[in-house]
Amino acid sequence: RRPTSSSTICNDLPTRSTTNRGVTLKASPSGIDEWPQMAQAGVFVGSYLTLGVATYPTTKLLEALSTYIGLERWRGGFINSVLPLTLGLMYATAGVGHFTNADAFRDIYPPIGTWGIWYLPGSAAFHVAWTGAVEALGGVGLIFGGIRGILSLRDDGDADDDGNFAVNLIQPASALALLVLTVLVTPANIYMFTHGATMGNMGPLDVSFHYIRFAVQVALLSLLLTLAKDSFFFAWGDELD
Repeated sequence: RRPTSSSTICNDLPTRSTTNRGVTLKASPSGIDEWPQMAQAGVFVGSYLTLGVATYPTTKLLEALSTYIGLERWRGGFINSVLPLTLGLMYATAGVGHFTNADAFRDIYPPIGTWGIWYLPGSAAFHVAWTGAVEALGGVGLIFGGIRGILSLRDDGDADDDGNFAVNLIQPASALALLVLTVLVTPANIYMFTHGATMGNMGPLDVSFHYIRFAVQVALLSLLLTLAKDSFFFAWGDELD
């Protein structure tokens, strides 16, 4: 029998992951980091597909809810007030955290070669910085839209806003930017699930945590998509009027 080279044997075997700060991770509670890299890559792709499939019915449920409530009440009580303010505060706070606690965010950025497919150019510091800036700016844009909508309701009790169309687009543009960003930063969440990475000195996270966070991410994507779509629809309708 011909001997097999060690490089051939180890080519597809998993290796213990090291964070961008040089810390060797312990075994992941999910156990996926022990799988061959081809299988890990399958989990990565499958996570994205599942996220998309799960987001669709949740978005349709929000559409049905808006029809049931009525468009004007939906706009005044949700799209132009509570929703942008809530999401805006959450994303703006998270964006600031990218700078005040940058090392913790770098810890969950996947190192080059993760899953055998992750080779995105740029350092962890660079990606933590630009995603934090987009989160903060997008969050501020939503807060601006929410406050503006509430003030409009207080002035005349009507959700219609006949102001500058470009200003009216700040809210849907911010929601769309944060929607895209949430999709783009998903690899960090997948890395935490597959390799057990945590932020800073946080202890190991049980697999159930990742299932809950997945559900939260589905909700966030559905809410951002609804906010971007509906607030643009209302802004465009105001412009036509």
